[in-house]
Amino acid sequence: MQTKIYFEIKRYLYKSRAMLLLLYCIFPIICFSQQKYSPKVVLAVETYAFLKGQSASLEHIAKQFPSLKSDIKTAEKKSSFLHSRAEQNIELFLKQELPEQDFIVLQNRIDSLLIKQFNIPIEKEQHARDFLEIIKDRPHSLKDTVLSKGIISFAYQDKPHQEIVDGHIETFTTKDHPKASDSDLQISVPKSWLAEEAAMSQTVQQFTSFHGRGNEKILLLVYDLPADEQFVLNEKSAAELLPPQANLIRTESVRIDGIPAVMIDVEEAVHEKAKVRMLQFMFTKNRKLYCLQGSIGPVESSKNLDLHIQKYEPLFRMIASKTQIEK
Repeated sequence: MQTKIYFEIKRYLYKSRAMLLLLYCIFPIICFSQQKYSPKVVLAVETYAFLKGQSASLEHIAKQFPSLKSDIKTAEKKSSFLHSRAEQNIELFLKQELPEQDFIVLQNRIDSLLIKQFNIPIEKEQHARDFLEIIKDRPHSLKDTVLSKGIISFAYQDKPHQEIVDGHIETFTTKDHPKASDSDLQISVPKSWLAEEAAMSQTVQQFTSFHGRGNEKILLLVYDLPADEQFVLNEKSAAELLPPQANLIRTESVRIDGIPAVMIDVEEAVHEKAKVRMLQFMFTKNRKLYCLQGSIGPVESSKNLDLHIQKYEPLFRMIASKTQIEK
């Protein structure tokens, strides 16, 4: 039975001189009859519908009020790069994740809702001007919302490290953190990744891609080293720390904020049918072993993650290289 996709229009009301301006944004609610899609797919559809709705709104204003074309161009410039990249990447992603017929239904449903909505003329030019002001201010008004995180996430879907290069960064510090109170590390992570508390006592903090909807994680782990043992971290000793179910792929000597460190690439079985691929960047300081871990998964054991790790390795390396350690 074909999956049914339903949408609900949620109108954002903006008050201007006691008048209400309809801000045309479509937020889909997806109901699945037979197949359950991942949270990432749901985020993609929500973000896609919003972007399509905004583009159609600007086209509608341009047709009804030609004198506002310069204002429309100004509004579009504020967010054109991220929005256009996000929309293109979402289309590619949904074509891969959704059955072909469902993607066609999705596009047709959005288009039909927009056509129906825009059959109603905007009452006054001032309402259109007010809407354009909202668009111009949107990078600030949407800041730190799920919607903004969805736009940023998919804009950099093909090149995750570029999010940090372009300055979309959050800085996490271990200072005064209950799980690492006697350390002081500063770690730069992508702004669209969701910071989450982790259950494991050794995990100080974890971050999940696509605002918590993705399958990629960044973890900071801290282990106490025995006071009576002389542990020397190198490629050999790092490999010896791995559990039996882990498959070591490669090792490399690196430096983190000037401190000698080791990178290991490892694939570990979670259980018989699932595995995780990880890049772990380790260093020691004050009888503690620190591990910055970028991971992908869990996924099916038979899945080849080589291309996936190649895409995220520049990001994981960049996070490690930008980490600052209190001297």
